[in-house]
Amino acid sequence: MAPVYHAPSAVPKLSSDSPVKTEQLHRTANKSYKVAGKRYYPLQKVADFSQEGKASWYGGQFHGRKTSSGERYNKHQLTAAHPTLPIPSYARVTNLKNGKTVVVRINDRGPFHSNRIMDVSQAAAQQLGFISHGTARVRVEQLQGSKEAVATNKNGNIYVDLQHFRDVKEAQAYLNATSKHLKAVNSDNKASLVKVKNNYVVRMGPFREQERADSMKKAVLTAL
Repeated sequence: MAPVYHAPSAVPKLSSDSPVKTEQLHRTANKSYKVAGKRYYPLQKVADFSQEGKASWYGGQFHGRKTSSGERYNKHQLTAAHPTLPIPSYARVTNLKNGKTVVVRINDRGPFHSNRIMDVSQAAAQQLGFISHGTARVRVEQLQGSKEAVATNKNGNIYVDLQHFRDVKEAQAYLNATSKHLKAVNSDNKASLVKVKNNYVVRMGPFREQERADSMKKAVLTAL
């Protein structure tokens, strides 16, 4: 018999630009544990963390089941499972193929596949644009409290990645389209092309506030 789901009032409903809260870490969910012969050592504090790899998502078959935090999984909320990030904590997840970004709350452990780094909720996968694909290559960045969501940089050197490309011609075409759009809306921000490892990245900035950077990124991705 399928478990009965009761909406957990303690789990915040996040959007991609939601402020990040500083929460008390779970008493037991951050202890080392062993799965399929491999031992995992969760981080004991929220700190700088960035990782790239493949993400998957979990949906209806897990809806209502308990997560490692003891909360019930809700496929409609923006949450995620990670093998070692602190529970609970927050991370910004970026789909490296389409540039879409979402902020998720880490409240579960997994995935335990050697080629995957994170399981996101169905709602998060929807916002990241990979529901139909099942998996996507993503960047996971740990966020540190509400200051991360409203961070201000006095030097005005915050940049956001819009799209990643393997082909330089495709990247240049997207750069030209982005530059035309920014000019059309009288934006002071500029788009630029940088090479990161084997990818060509179209980047926008500079911004002084992370919140403004995220807002402009969302507007550009919607327009193009």
